[in-house]
Amino acid sequence: MKFTELTVTEFDDFVSDSQYESHYFQVKENIKTRENDGFQVVLLGVKDNNNQVLAASLFSKIPTLGSYVYYSNRGPVMDYSDHALVEFYFKALEKYLKQHQCLYVKVDPYWIYNIYDKDINQIKENGPNDDIVNLIKSFGYEHHGFTTKYDPSSQVRWMGVLNLKDKSLAEVKKGFDSQRKRNVNKATNYGVKVRFLERDELDIFFKLYRETEERAGFISKTDEYFLNFIDTYGSKVLVPLAYIDLNEYIQATQENLNELEAKRDQMMAKENKSEKQMKKIAEADKQIDHAQKELLDTSELIKTDGEILNLASGVFFENAYEINYFSGGSSEKYNHFMGPYMMHWHMIKYCIDNGFDRYNFYGLSGDFTENSEDYGVYRFKRGFNVQVEELIGDFYKPINKKKYFLYNTMQKVRSKIKR
Repeated sequence: MKFTELTVTEFDDFVSDSQYESHYFQVKENIKTRENDGFQVVLLGVKDNNNQVLAASLFSKIPTLGSYVYYSNRGPVMDYSDHALVEFYFKALEKYLKQHQCLYVKVDPYWIYNIYDKDINQIKENGPNDDIVNLIKSFGYEHHGFTTKYDPSSQVRWMGVLNLKDKSLAEVKKGFDSQRKRNVNKATNYGVKVRFLERDELDIFFKLYRETEERAGFISKTDEYFLNFIDTYGSKVLVPLAYIDLNEYIQATQENLNELEAKRDQMMAKENKSEKQMKKIAEADKQIDHAQKELLDTSELIKTDGEILNLASGVFFENAYEINYFSGGSSEKYNHFMGPYMMHWHMIKYCIDNGFDRYNFYGLSGDFTENSEDYGVYRFKRGFNVQVEELIGDFYKPINKKKYFLYNTMQKVRSKIKR
C-alpha cells in the first residue's frame, strides 16, 4: 500500500463507487465550496499495489499561526472495519502532515458508532463500535467525546435516517405514526404540490428560512453560505418548494361540495328515514358546512395573500446512496396546510423513484429527554419511523506540538476576554 495525494478524478471515482458511506462533504463538488471559503484543499488517499484507491479524504487547509489546520469534514472515507488499513492511513497521514506545515489535524469520520430504533432501543447487533474509537485514539488522537448536544465547532453526531431499501412507498408510509400519516393525508387533500426551485427563485427559500430562523431563534446562515453550496454542487443540491394554488383548491372543494349536496338531497328525498339514515344526513350537513366555510375562508385568503401560497422549502444534498436534508423553513401562518409534511413526503418519493436507499433527516442532539433543546425535532423525525444513527465523533491530534501549545494558550486567553 502507498499513501499519496489523489487527483480529483481518482477521489471522485472512489467516493462515488465506494460501498462505504461518503458524506456530501466528501465529494468533489465540495472542493470548490471550500476554495470559495478561502481555504486550500488537498486530497489524500491510499492505493494498493494495483494502483486501486482504498481510502480517500478531502482535507481543508485552514491557515493558523503561519501553519495549517488540516480538517477532514466527515472523512476519511474507507472501510474502518479493516484495522490494518486504518492504521496504515493514519500513520502515513501523520508523516505527511509533519512535512506540510500542519499545526493540528481534525477528522470526524462518517462511520457508525451505534444504531437505535426510533425509541432509542439499540438495534446494532454487535453493540457500540468502541474498537474503532480506541484504535484512532491509540494513534495519539484525542476524542471529542460521546456528545449529546449541538456544538457549533463540530458536525452533528446523531442522525435520524429513514431506511428505504427494498421498500415500496406504501410500506414506508405504513411505518409512520398516526400524526405523520394524518398530516401527509391532509396536505394531499388540500392539494399541496411540490416543485424544485431554480437558481433565480431562491429568494422564496430564503424568505421561508428567515421566518423560521426568527421564530426558532437559531444561529443564522447567510444567503451567501447557501448560495456557495448551491452554485458549486449543481444538480446535487435540491431545493423543493411546497406550495398551494388556492384557485385549484376552491375548484376541488366546490366539486366536493356539489357531490355532498347531491348525496344529501338523495337521502332527504327518501320517505320514512331510519335513525341510521338520519345520522348520515347529519354527518353530510357537517361536511357541507365545513366545505362552505372552506370556500369562504379561502376566497378571503386569496384577496389578502394571493392565489399561490409558499408553504415550506428546504435544501437537500444528493450523493451516491442517500438524500440528506440540510436545512429548511416554513410559514407559520399557513401551518394548517401541512407544507413541511408534503415536502418530506415528496422527497421520500423522490428517493424511491430514483433508487436511493436512505432518506437522511440528519441532525439530532443526542439528548432525547422531553426537556432537551431539540425534543420537538426528535419527535417530528421519530414519527416517520427513523432509525437513530450515532456517529463515532470528532478526533484531534497536534502535529506541531510547541506551536499547538501556543495556539491553545491564545484560545484560552481569548475565551476569557469574551466573558
